[in-house]
Amino acid sequence: MHHGLTDHSRPTRRRRGRGRSIALLAACAIVLAGCAAPDAAPAPEPEARTSLTVGVVGSLTSFNAESRTGDTAANRAVSELLDEQLGSLDGDLQVVPNDGLGRITRVEGDPLKVSYELFTDRTWSDGTPVTLDDLLFGWAVSSHFFDDATYDATGQIVSGTRYFDTAAPADPNARTARPSIDRAADTLTLTYDEPFADWNRQWLLDRPVHVVAQRAGVSVKDLLTAILTVPEGDPTAPVAPNPVLAAAAQAWNTGFDVPAGSAPDPASVVAAGPWTVASATTDTLTLARRDSYQGAHFPGLEGLTVRFFADRAAQLSAIEAGMVDVANIGDLDEDELKTLTDAGLQVVTGPTTETLQLRFANGTAPALREATSRSLDRSVIVKDALGTVRPDAQPLQSFLSSPAAGQLYRDLTSGNGAPGTGSDVDGAREALDDRAAVLRVGYDATDEISAQVFTRMVTMGATAGIAVRVATETETPDATLAWVGEDESLYRSARDRIAEGVDGPDTARLFAGLTNDTDPVDVLAAAKKIDQSLFTAYAGVPLLERTGAVVTAAGVGGVAYTSQPNGLPPAFWTWTPPQP
Repeated sequence: MHHGLTDHSRPTRRRRGRGRSIALLAACAIVLAGCAAPDAAPAPEPEARTSLTVGVVGSLTSFNAESRTGDTAANRAVSELLDEQLGSLDGDLQVVPNDGLGRITRVEGDPLKVSYELFTDRTWSDGTPVTLDDLLFGWAVSSHFFDDATYDATGQIVSGTRYFDTAAPADPNARTARPSIDRAADTLTLTYDEPFADWNRQWLLDRPVHVVAQRAGVSVKDLLTAILTVPEGDPTAPVAPNPVLAAAAQAWNTGFDVPAGSAPDPASVVAAGPWTVASATTDTLTLARRDSYQGAHFPGLEGLTVRFFADRAAQLSAIEAGMVDVANIGDLDEDELKTLTDAGLQVVTGPTTETLQLRFANGTAPALREATSRSLDRSVIVKDALGTVRPDAQPLQSFLSSPAAGQLYRDLTSGNGAPGTGSDVDGAREALDDRAAVLRVGYDATDEISAQVFTRMVTMGATAGIAVRVATETETPDATLAWVGEDESLYRSARDRIAEGVDGPDTARLFAGLTNDTDPVDVLAAAKKIDQSLFTAYAGVPLLERTGAVVTAAGVGGVAYTSQPNGLPPAFWTWTPPQP
C-alpha cells in the first residue's frame, strides 16, 4: 500500500503539469460556481378565485321585490340571491321544489288542501329561526284576505283599505280560508275556495315576520294574533283599518326600500338564503357566504358581487372590459354577438318569454282572418328576424306558451291544432273567393322586428290578393302586431291572453276548467284545447319570440341559460370561478 503511494508521489514533470492543470480547473470551477446566480425560485401559483361578479342593469331601490314599487329587474335579481323560497324556477320557468327548506304537499284535490312544512333548523341570516309564523305572514301578504277596498276604472281606491301593496294583484281564483296551523306536526295548511291550478307556485315565505313587526313598532305576537283573528275583508262593507295590520303593511310596503342615492345598511338586510350582505355602495352589493346556512343551495363560491349599471350599454362595456363574470344581456344583434365572442366570452342564446303575435280585432271578417293566416310563411319570417343570432329558431306553435318553457312547450304543441309554418296561397285565395281585400295593421314602427315582419306581411299578403297597409290614427286596425309577455305558468298565460282579447269558441269555458285542474297533466290537456279553440277561430297568428343571451367570462362554469328577460341565471349555487 505505502509503496504504491510512494510511486505515485514521484511522477514525471509532464504528469505533474497535467495534474496541476486539473487542480487549477477544479479550483476555477469551484470559484465560478460560487459566483453564479442561484437557481430561480419557483413562480408562485396563481391564487384560486373564490368569487364572481354579476352585472345587472338598474339600481337597487328595495329589498322587497314583491311590493308594487320594488318590483324592478334589479331588485328581483337581488331577491333571487338573498330570498330562500319553497320553490324556484329553472331556466325553462318550471317549478323546482326546494326540498332543503321544507315541503309543499297537495293533501286533497277537491276541496283543494295544501300543506306547508318547514324544517326546524332553518334560520334567517340574523340567526332567528324560519317558522310557520313567517309562512302565516306571507299568506296574509299575498292573499289580500283582509282587504275591503273598491277601485275605480283607473285602479285608484275609492273606499276601504288595501293593506299590502303587492306588485301582483290578488288572484280571485286563489282564494283560501284562513290557514290552519299544526305546531306539533310543523305544518300550515291552506284550504282553497275552489281547486286552483297554480297551487304549487304559492310559496308564501316573504319578509321575516320578526323584522316586519320591529319596523312596524308592534310585537310579533300582536301581529300574528291580528292575522288569526281579524275578519275577512268585505268590499261591500268596509270598516276602519286594523291598526296592527295597517302598521305591518306600511312597514312591508316601504320599510325595505333603499333611499335614492344612498347605500343600504348591510346589517339591516335579513334573508333566508345562503348569502349575507357584507358591504354595499350605491352601485355595488358584496355578498358573503353564510356558513351557518343549512339548506340545499349552499354555494361553492365564497362570495358574490352584484354590480349595478345605469343602462345596457354600460353593462356591455363592463363585460367586454372583464369587470363582469356573469350577466343576462337580453336581446342582442349580430354585431354584439361577434364582439362578445371575439373578446373570448361565452355567450349562450335562446328563446325568451316575450312573443310577437298577430292579433285580429273582434270585428275582422272571418274570411280575412283565415286568408291572412294562410298567406304568411312563418318559417321565412322567423329566419329573417332571428336567423343570424339564433339559427335554430322555429315559428311559434302556441298562443299560450313558447320554447322558453322547454319541455312543457313541446308537450303542449304536440296535438294542439297548430297549423303548418309555410304559406298556403291557394287556400288564402279560396277563403276570399279570389276577391281582393285590405288588411289595416297597427304596429310599433320603432321596433325593428315588428317593422321587418310588417314588411314581409305586405309582400306575402299581396300574393293572396290582400293589400296589407298601416292603419291610420283615425282607423281601427283589423289586426295588430303585439309583443306579449308569457307568464311562467300555463294558467296565468291563458288568463292573460284571454284578458287581452284573444278568443275562440268555448275559450272562456275551457279556461274555467283549466283553472280548477290541480294535476299538471290535466292543466296541459286543457291548455291544448284552448290553443285548438284559438287556432280554429283564426284568433291570430303566433309568430316568434325575442332572443335572450347569457354571457359568462372565460372559464366560468355552472351558469345555465334563463329564458326570462332580465332574469338572473338560475341556480347560483352551481356557479364556479375560472380555474388558475
